[in-house]
Amino acid sequence: MPNSVKTSQRTKKRRNRKHRFQILSQEDYQEQVVSLLIKADEIISEDMEKAQQFAKQARKIQMKTRIKFPPEWKKRFCKHCKAFLYPGINCRVRLSSTNRVIAIKCDHCNKYTRVPYYKSKEVKNGL
Repeated sequence: MPNSVKTSQRTKKRRNRKHRFQILSQEDYQEQVVSLLIKADEIISEDMEKAQQFAKQARKIQMKTRIKFPPEWKKRFCKHCKAFLYPGINCRVRLSSTNRVIAIKCDHCNKYTRVPYYKSKEVKNGL
């Protein structure tokens, strides 16, 4: 008899664990992700590992809830190793006038990400 009492208590604890977290709206998750990224941006010059943890946590929430990163934060992650990038500290940014491209080199994986920087499709077609 004592064994059955222990197992029922264990299953109760497991059941309660699932209901501990609240389900938030998409806007709340979006605010949470942005606040974590702002914290990572402020801390990165002092503590690189902690900033990477904040960014990793924000990316995990973003993937789990299927929300999109705001455009200003989307380019701050390496496309290859998923590291949080900060220009001058752990990545190099170069502008190419001939190709009209921003080249971002990650210092973690030494790979480049190229982003076009023309303003609109009319300008692109005119050149």
